[in-house]
Amino acid sequence: MTGVLKGIKYSAPVVRYRGESVIELAKKVGRRERIKDLRLELAIDIFYSMYLPYPLILPLSQVPAEMETHYYIIKGLITADEALELRRHSIADSELSTLLSASIADHVLTELSEERGGRSDEGGGGGTDSKSVMNAVRRAVNNVRNELVYIRELRKLLGRGEEPGRGSRMDLLEDGSEIIKLARSTEVQELLEYLTLVPDVGRSVKRHYVRFNHGEFRGYELGDVLERVVPTELASPKIYFMVKFLESRLLLYEKVLPKVHGPIYLLTDKSGSMDGDKIRWAKATAIALLTKARKEQRAYYLRFFDSSPHSLIKISKRPKPKEVIETVKYLARVAGSGGTDISKAILTACDDIRSSSAKGASDIVLVTDGEDNLSVNYVSKRVREVNARLITVMIMGENRDLRDISDAYLRVIKLSKDEILRVVEA
Repeated sequence: MTGVLKGIKYSAPVVRYRGESVIELAKKVGRRERIKDLRLELAIDIFYSMYLPYPLILPLSQVPAEMETHYYIIKGLITADEALELRRHSIADSELSTLLSASIADHVLTELSEERGGRSDEGGGGGTDSKSVMNAVRRAVNNVRNELVYIRELRKLLGRGEEPGRGSRMDLLEDGSEIIKLARSTEVQELLEYLTLVPDVGRSVKRHYVRFNHGEFRGYELGDVLERVVPTELASPKIYFMVKFLESRLLLYEKVLPKVHGPIYLLTDKSGSMDGDKIRWAKATAIALLTKARKEQRAYYLRFFDSSPHSLIKISKRPKPKEVIETVKYLARVAGSGGTDISKAILTACDDIRSSSAKGASDIVLVTDGEDNLSVNYVSKRVREVNARLITVMIMGENRDLRDISDAYLRVIKLSKDEILRVVEA
């Protein structure tokens, strides 16, 4: 087995693994009847065309006649200006190179199949029209360039809120195919374009701690707790040690444990009046709060409502990429319609928190533009019973009942990034 790139050892296990990963991913993304014609050596060459900074191609004279189509596909990927733009992002990034290679393979085989009346025949021999193959590659690459923007946004979204060194890598054969499909979805593209509103939540979110004598070390402080005293203090003369102890000026290890919180529960109004920019801003806020939950290692609940509550989305404290992907798909599908029943939505949220047996205080974040009347006393009592704070985000409106029972009441006049940051910091 050999390809058309110089310096690639096609029999090496890691090289074969790269090519097999591209093929398996392409099968999940494209039509299996086309992808079955994708040979391993072509998949390897497509991957290394994206991965290497300066991929070198063999002279055409050294390429067998039956591999001419293969040759011109790779030549197009190396020389086309559009492909150079792709490679600028994928060099030395094996994960992104695999994603792009699978999508390129699918698009190239589709373009060639359409030109040849349904036959992909990517390894076709004599009679290869080099110009038509190169044009097919350019069209395919242009399609992938459009997808790249959204693939990169989705990858960033999957990593939002993770502490350095603790992020989990996606399973390319499972999550990777979903990322490519999402990047091709018009609904998801519209949602991701609105992610420019999502602020850098990491700078605004701080984990909260409680002092604990047997907790994790975080620094030093002065005090009189002998079990946390720094050993060097024991070397002091006894009289000095006693004076510092009485004055609470002993140097101590500062030990803490992360404060336990309940979930961040987002209730988002999707009634007809929320359709358009309001619902898109609310979706951007949902993603910002998801980032906050991950940063604080809290569970995240999301429920849309109109005249009645809709399905509950639950994301664990340490979510798998699959959970975040499913949430993005769900957010992309939601559109504004229906009436408004705020009381029922808040009471349902209280039931969800109670059934979750959450430890620590929870935050119910209500995003609405509704002026629905509430059962103030009853709703307020239920919120307190589940040890939750009610944070109301009122979009371009006013609701006196909500103002009276909310722990924090934010009025949003301008649908901007700054307003989302206010919600995150509330």
